[in-house]
Amino acid sequence: MDFRVYMTYSILSLLAVTIFCAIHLLAVKTQALDFYMHGRFLSAGGGIAIAYVFIDLLPKLSASDAIVSENLAGVFPYFQRHVYIMALAGFLLFFIVDRASQNPQSQKRAFYLSLGSYALFNFLVSYGIADPYNPEVKPLALFTFAMGLHYFTNDYSLNASYGDLYNREGKWILMLCLYLGWWMGQSYILSRTAIALVSAFIGGGVMMNVIRHELPKNNPNNLSAFICSTVFYTAILLAF
Repeated sequence: MDFRVYMTYSILSLLAVTIFCAIHLLAVKTQALDFYMHGRFLSAGGGIAIAYVFIDLLPKLSASDAIVSENLAGVFPYFQRHVYIMALAGFLLFFIVDRASQNPQSQKRAFYLSLGSYALFNFLVSYGIADPYNPEVKPLALFTFAMGLHYFTNDYSLNASYGDLYNREGKWILMLCLYLGWWMGQSYILSRTAIALVSAFIGGGVMMNVIRHELPKNNPNNLSAFICSTVFYTAILLAF
């Protein structure tokens, strides 16, 4: 890759990470919106994130699975569909986190479990963005838009569940992990196989997080906003 093109992409990827950090920093301010409008915004974010996973990420992972399977055949000869196993791992991790957060007797332990899982998620997302050869995050603008809204819905959940504890400690750690992942991505380039596995894990986590935000009846969900945003973002993705 030409050096100027590489530097341009590095600046754009750093800007994307900074946008994610700004969302962590400012998402709590949107709670000033009334319940109905806030619910529509949350559901729109969930719809866009799920459209990204099913229409953009999963097809790309399917194309990468042959490469991953070929490279890992000697290491894990009895496993097939390696990227989907990683997607399932991401889904299960956040499923466990969700169940742990529902136990009121271990609220602080649940907070640190949630924080650890989201810190890993943030690190992997920014690491994937930093790699200019990673097809799973292209086009970068669309990926940033989808993941930014996904971060917004996650921050809503963390603020609602942990309040001051999250705002005092959690969001700063998550922001640090975003920049750390970007820096590592600039310093160490993973193989195509590893990047595909990382992207699959992210996709599984996104799917679980959207489900946990959209299914509970006590959340300010809005079905029309969720459906309309899913259809709208699907049309955008299909146009590229």
